Amino acid sequence: MTDAPRFLVLDADTANQEDLYSVVNSHLLSQEAVHETFLEAVSARELKYPTGLDFGHCQVAIPHIDPEHIITPGVLVCRNAQPTPFHAMDDPERTLDVRLTIWPLVTDPQNQTGMLGAVIALLQEETSYQRLLTESPEKLEELLSSVLAAIGSED
Repeated sequence: MTDAPRFLVLDADTANQEDLYSVVNSHLLSQEAVHETFLEAVSARELKYPTGLDFGHCQVAIPHIDPEHIITPGVLVCRNAQPTPFHAMDDPERTLDVRLTIWPLVTDPQNQTGMLGAVIALLQEETSYQRLLTESPEKLEELLSSVLAAIGSED
């Protein structure tokens, strides 16, 4: 198995966060990208540390988990047909309607901060959100090249 970061896209149609997590978990397990512990760990972490972000022009979530639950580094972009409620990272009492979730798959904890910074920088550009929701996986991989580089770096 290669250590090069993998890029995955998943189009989902779920009505709530629990179903979304289950669909993402099944997809990542089928790709041999995560361990069986992933679903429980990421769900528990989200309850304690919400990952919803409001950029003004878009609302997204970046659910992430400790490297011990990840097999292969990479990033999953999940586009949901329906808005899914996520609690805001900066105000857990506030609920955001999220259609786009970005799932970092980090195997080296030293890469977590750089990767999250690369995702946030990308999402601050208003056009990036619409592109992430609509473009082909090939074009998205190019758009997310800085995120993949941050995951794969050895800094």
